[in-house]
Amino acid sequence: MKKILIISNPQDKHLAPVSEAIKALGADPVFFYPENLGDETFLIINQTDEDAVRIMLRDTGGVVHIRDIYAVWYRRPRPFYVSKELMTSEGLEFTQDEWRAALEAMYVLMDRLFWVSHPDKLLQAARKPLQLKIASNIGLTVPRTLTTNDPLKAEEFYSHCAGKVIVKATGRGFVFSENREDVRFVLTNRVSQEAIKAAAEIAVAPITLQEEVPKAYEIRVNIVGRQVLAIKIDSQSSRISELDWRRYDLANTRYSRYELPAAVANKCLKITQIFGLEFGAVDLIRRPDGEYVFLEINGNGQFLWAEELSGVKVSSALAHLLVGEMPPLNTSTGGGTSNAYNQ
Repeated sequence: MKKILIISNPQDKHLAPVSEAIKALGADPVFFYPENLGDETFLIINQTDEDAVRIMLRDTGGVVHIRDIYAVWYRRPRPFYVSKELMTSEGLEFTQDEWRAALEAMYVLMDRLFWVSHPDKLLQAARKPLQLKIASNIGLTVPRTLTTNDPLKAEEFYSHCAGKVIVKATGRGFVFSENREDVRFVLTNRVSQEAIKAAAEIAVAPITLQEEVPKAYEIRVNIVGRQVLAIKIDSQSSRISELDWRRYDLANTRYSRYELPAAVANKCLKITQIFGLEFGAVDLIRRPDGEYVFLEINGNGQFLWAEELSGVKVSSALAHLLVGEMPPLNTSTGGGTSNAYNQ
């Protein structure tokens, strides 16, 4: 029986439908939650033998040998955090760095396995300016964009776009509470003339400004291996979701299966492949004039809510990909640098 290692967190609702689909295909999902390390889960990287590196995970459920794993789904694990009450601040920083280094070593030593997708590739793919560069290079339309903490350049960009500007997070956009238990998300907002003149606030940290693109509707394109599973989001049917569909108004926003033109679908496949990913959630805008505009790609994007609302079975496609019932997008999906910077 093929074993599929799922590296995640126990609160992720995406795990249940994908793991059930894996079981239905005759494979065995095995769960690893890095946040439990040092408490009830133990990592062993054994390099005492000359001929092999042996990696094991041990917890109350027994021992998992990485040599027995067929594929890995790296699905939003939470970082390991040591309790502040256990040690000094210096010890805390050192301990967390040791765990980071050990986990990175584990993942890079698992380079012969099939990953969806390897954290090295996910890290590179998360860089939004690089996404826009590659998207433009392969022929996708992208919005004019400026990332800066220079107030003068920000104001110039605002004038250049005639005030039709939005601001979005440059990074992941997560805002954690001090205890790491509560999290909020920075959404897209329109920029007012007053806000663009707030020089002191802009200078504090980089902001990403983007021309506001008119929308007929939006599309979440789920790339799973070589499959293109597109979902239309009628975000403009609600004033709540019209600027950012993540301000959900599900009662008034329809989600439905969507067929992309072949040329656009192939470009979505291409950017996912360039980053070395096996899954990518690509966000597109369809303008009123019919043009498709690329916003970003998320190598570990959410899909369950859109699957449930549209009937597009992303979970099943992922399971088929992980157990080898569907061809991968890339010939190599382990760690290491992809060719994204050379595009």
